[in-house]
Amino acid sequence: MSEDIIKTVQQLLVLGRGDQGRLEYVLDLLKRGKVLPDSDVKYLQIMVSLYLNSTDDASTQKHLESMIERQHNEIEELNRRLEKFEGRGFEKYIGRKTILFFVTVFVGWNALETYIQGFLSNFIPDNLLQSLFPLALIADHFYNNSVIWLIFLILLLLWPLIGSIYLVKFIKSRKIPK
Repeated sequence: MSEDIIKTVQQLLVLGRGDQGRLEYVLDLLKRGKVLPDSDVKYLQIMVSLYLNSTDDASTQKHLESMIERQHNEIEELNRRLEKFEGRGFEKYIGRKTILFFVTVFVGWNALETYIQGFLSNFIPDNLLQSLFPLALIADHFYNNSVIWLIFLILLLLWPLIGSIYLVKFIKSRKIPK
């Protein structure tokens, strides 16, 4: 008898009929072997007479299929949104800052050529050492090493500006709407 009642409650839950919370509570009581209160027994009788006497297995199957289809559509929509977020957000965000970082390091390497050359001259031959500073070679060709320093200083000044822009964006994204 108890198994029939459990199946009935499960069928009501699958069909989405009645109070879901109350039906889950009744199902939990039945599975633990507890006796149902009279009010819950009357509630089940009313639900069975309203929804299960007139329904057959075909309508239950249709309801199950529609629920599965709805869940499948929601999963597909979430996957599309996740792909859109990943493709748009991460690559662009990391790419720009990474390029700026490597440009800064490259220009800084060439701007600090005299200091680095003094240190590395003990380990690396002079003909190879000059090829480690390609930007400095180009500037030497045009007799203007101060341009490299100017570019390096501009890049160094850009980093706090860019950092503050990203900090403001981060703070704005964390504000709780009113």
